[in-house]
Amino acid sequence: MNRRPVLTTPPAEYLRLGRLGRSFKLDGGVRLHVEAELADDELEALLASGARLFVSGLGETRLRGLDDRTGTLVLLLEGVRDRTAARALVNAAVYVHSQDLPEALGEALSAPSSEEALRGLPVVVDGRPWGEVSAAHLNAVNPYVEVRSDTGSVSLVALAAPYVEVTEEAVVLTSPPEGLLA
Repeated sequence: MNRRPVLTTPPAEYLRLGRLGRSFKLDGGVRLHVEAELADDELEALLASGARLFVSGLGETRLRGLDDRTGTLVLLLEGVRDRTAARALVNAAVYVHSQDLPEALGEALSAPSSEEALRGLPVVVDGRPWGEVSAAHLNAVNPYVEVRSDTGSVSLVALAAPYVEVTEEAVVLTSPPEGLLA
């Protein structure tokens, strides 16, 4: 079967808008989870304007329709015409072309995401440096970070744990349970 190669990394002129959620309806709708702080009317105006999009696993595309279902935007994308194709894109990153954005939205989208802001933060355990955040997973049911110690071992730390405090300068653990950090 001859298939065209699938792009996963957008060209440089695209800015991350969010990610796709569950499929919706038989005609290939997918829910959009926006990662930037945008007002609903700004987002709908942007998407309805015919902005160029890039979807990981699909490549460059445009909207063929937009629907608001119970407070969540449902996108109908060119090249996605059925539920099976939509399901293949669940959790795919969605980017928008920077030239299609009003200046204020461009600034909002080019700001680092919450996950990017956590990456590289030092981790302090009971007042002593222990390592740094190597990855953040904030869209999980229980948000957590991967912490790499100064010796190279990796541990997972739940951000909702009572012994964890996230500040602008560090992730601070106070009296973590024994064995949590490898």
